[in-house]
Amino acid sequence: MASLLKATYHLFFPAKGKPNWTHTTTDAEGNTTTVEGQECRHRATLSPEPCQDCKRESGQQVRYRWRIILGLVLPFAISALDVTIIASALPWIAADFNRVTQLNWIIAAFNLTAAAFIPFWGQMADIFGRHSTIQACMILALIGGGVCTGTPHNAFPMLLFGRAVQGIGCAGMNVVIRAIVADKVSLREDAYTWSIFSLVGGCSYAIGPVVGGYLTKTTWRWCFGINLPIGAAGCVIVFVFLRPVLLGPQPLPQLEETTQTGRKSSTMQRLATIDAGGQVLCLLGFGMLVLSFTWAGATYDWDTPAVLVPLIAGFLIMFAFIWWQREMEPARRLAKLFPRQRAMIPWQVIKTRDIGLLFFTSFASGMAMYAVMYFCSLYFTMVKHLPANEAGRALLFFVPGIAVGVYIAILMCNNWPRQTWHPIMTGSIIEAVAIALLAWAMWEERDRVVYGMMAMAGVGVGVRFMPVPLHGMGFFPQQISAIVSLSQLSDPLGGTLGLTIMTTVFNNVVNFGTNTTASGNDFMALQNLPPEVIAGIKESAKEGIVWAFIAIFPFMILCIVAAAFMGSVYLTTGADDEDENENQIYEGVYLWALLCKEKIDRNSEKVKVTHRAAYANGPSLPRQELDLELEREFRLAKPE
Repeated sequence: MASLLKATYHLFFPAKGKPNWTHTTTDAEGNTTTVEGQECRHRATLSPEPCQDCKRESGQQVRYRWRIILGLVLPFAISALDVTIIASALPWIAADFNRVTQLNWIIAAFNLTAAAFIPFWGQMADIFGRHSTIQACMILALIGGGVCTGTPHNAFPMLLFGRAVQGIGCAGMNVVIRAIVADKVSLREDAYTWSIFSLVGGCSYAIGPVVGGYLTKTTWRWCFGINLPIGAAGCVIVFVFLRPVLLGPQPLPQLEETTQTGRKSSTMQRLATIDAGGQVLCLLGFGMLVLSFTWAGATYDWDTPAVLVPLIAGFLIMFAFIWWQREMEPARRLAKLFPRQRAMIPWQVIKTRDIGLLFFTSFASGMAMYAVMYFCSLYFTMVKHLPANEAGRALLFFVPGIAVGVYIAILMCNNWPRQTWHPIMTGSIIEAVAIALLAWAMWEERDRVVYGMMAMAGVGVGVRFMPVPLHGMGFFPQQISAIVSLSQLSDPLGGTLGLTIMTTVFNNVVNFGTNTTASGNDFMALQNLPPEVIAGIKESAKEGIVWAFIAIFPFMILCIVAAAFMGSVYLTTGADDEDENENQIYEGVYLWALLCKEKIDRNSEKVKVTHRAAYANGPSLPRQELDLELEREFRLAKPE
């Protein structure tokens, strides 16, 4: 057992051995002297003895790594479970409230706030520090779960309110946890550590419907209540074990704070740096868009004012949001009008081609993941007539796919080719193939193919978990919170829009409004209906689910196109001659460079170097001594 655990550990964190060198010298008399040993930055000459400074730094790095992993695994697992735990229970929840045609709102209420508040929490993490922010997020998630657990059957809006509060808390947990993992470590070490969280998150997404299915056998309320004691334990663990090592409030240039002075401003002064206009526009824009897509088809026709007004208003507000972020750039009008406020997402980040393409690929990946989690559950429930626990158990085929995908990403990012473009493109292709074949397999009711394509979709999702944020942070290592916010925003936003489109198509095809028999209080009651009625409901539901998958397939194709126009980020090997404070990026179209057989390795002149912020140093960055920092600043300032 110990050897298995050790092998698993080295799978994620391979040993970084020091190369042995041989140095041969010949004196004037022709005598040859050979010295063998290891070379490191702490000593000028070779030595056969291990370097104690390197050993000490390695120990610090390992201890910090596991402190972060063990301290954050509970909050991270809970935030992932909250997304999918109701997938298999969703029809029963909607039926209990007699709102089957509005079941998408149970998902949309969570995803709307989970998406809209992500940039807000990114700013909070910088302004008030990581610990205060993550504690606030966990408490909000607990409050939302408590409201959902105690909602009466005649208070559907109260359930949606609880889900919305849950979404606000989970949005913050996702952002802050991702930022904490990236803090104080190099991009290479971040890749190693995040691979663990990718696996935990992927498995939590996948087992959520299974857990929810079994809990629904008692009551669906346990799907929300089960997280309350676990979340409380997570709050205590973070406070006791992580509070001393987490980054505090970050220095804000608007308040004349520097790395040396740290926090010297009051709480109100720091609150005044929040981009209030951007936050309001972001919330209103996303809210209007999700509202219009949720109403379209299911509640109102597409050409009615109830759909068109929020749809048009949502797009206009989002354009206003982009304009607002541009004008918040230094020396522009809004920046002069609000000199203390920080742009929610810096314009330099928004206008970068790779960031926009990266956002869309994650957006489409969120569509694929949510489609499998929720509509495969509907397939097993309404077409195969499985109870909630068996429908949830069928979704377990998604788990091994995610594990395989995460492992492929580990190999691609940490071994070969040690770049981010390859796993992003690979995952995009796999997702598209899986979604297309899922639609065909469900139409033909070939369950083995359905299970296989669920696993394949898991591979496509899992292989992208790690490289997507690494790609963005490689381009903007000093904007970790903004990059993490965009990365975390894209998945739930894509999932929300994807489920909205799929639910609209499903409702339009199935039209429960004319077949009220299928919307009773218990889906298993279908078994008691006459065979001809059951057959009609089954065929109608199957057709609706298949067309729902077909409706999102064009987004999967566009995802491949977007990935094809991206650049790439090179990950370091950990060698002593590499500065782990530096990231190497290729800003051109990487696929075109490959087709043209251009030389674009990490030593190419076309590869650009970016640098991380000085205040985010930690145990895995031991070279940040003052003399080396000054030398680097001199090198950067020196004209070509």
